[in-house]
Amino acid sequence: MVLNLEQSFIKELLKIIQKDFPFHSRPFLEIAKRLRITEEEVLNFLLELKRKKYLRQISAIFNPSVFKHSSALFAFKVSKKNLAQAIKVVNSHPGVTHNYLRNHQYNLWFTLVVLPGEDILKVASELFYLSRAEDFLYLPVVKTFKISTILEVENSDELEVDKNSNEIFIDLDFTEKDIKLVKHLQEPLPLVSTPFAIVSKACGVDEETIFSWLKKMSRLKALRRFGALLDRKHFGYAKNIMVLWEVPEEETSEIGKVLSKKDFITHCYERKTYSYWRYNLYTMCHFKTEEEKKIIPLLAERLKIKNYLMLETLKELKKERLKLFYKVT
Repeated sequence: MVLNLEQSFIKELLKIIQKDFPFHSRPFLEIAKRLRITEEEVLNFLLELKRKKYLRQISAIFNPSVFKHSSALFAFKVSKKNLAQAIKVVNSHPGVTHNYLRNHQYNLWFTLVVLPGEDILKVASELFYLSRAEDFLYLPVVKTFKISTILEVENSDELEVDKNSNEIFIDLDFTEKDIKLVKHLQEPLPLVSTPFAIVSKACGVDEETIFSWLKKMSRLKALRRFGALLDRKHFGYAKNIMVLWEVPEEETSEIGKVLSKKDFITHCYERKTYSYWRYNLYTMCHFKTEEEKKIIPLLAERLKIKNYLMLETLKELKKERLKLFYKVT
């Protein structure tokens, strides 16, 4: 199969599975009806996407903080001789979802999520000690401007912004039943005609209970979305650059909003600063070509930002979906 993104039904299919996945016993049949094709065609196409690694998985994406998990970005400064050891140590932790080697003295950049009741700095300090790193930065989020895990297959003015990420005061008294549903629904949905029947059997509840629970979690902002995760690299976005901007405090909100409107920026956060590390806005940028990244200096000039860092990904060391309530081995 050749993936021809000019075909209108493929564009619409990718949009549906990312943004509007149906909570239905036969979800792929419902999608097929919208597209006026067959359920078999939908499933065959998705299976081919999965085989070619365009499609990572279809699943629930939960908000860790609602389920009392703590998270932060860390950067380790690691010498060349200790780099292999550090990568092994960091990657071995199940709470590390992304780990990248970048072109800076702080060369190991990773996100860490810890379980309810755990001290994230204590866990990070243990990783630091075992990795034989020389220094590290602790960079928790102060404010979220944009989180966009949705891949737009054509130009769009729509932004998937987690508007409530900084205003979550919900004290969700989750139960063992909730934990069980989270554990199963965060796993890849089987690409079969009746996938929720399989989840239903594993959870010991009926499908309607699952659908009602997902809708409730969405209302409570515990569920960010239920849908597909596509791999940007396989859609041509080979350049992955984290840009750090030093912005005056009084301009942070305004510039954060401006940056969030850029299509090539998928994530935009304000993060903790230090006297020796003044970068406060962090953006994840994705480009298809080397030429496209020249837009960053032009953007900095237009926004009158003199101090910024373009940290290119030299190597993707780990990239996995976060699994809440994981087990530490």
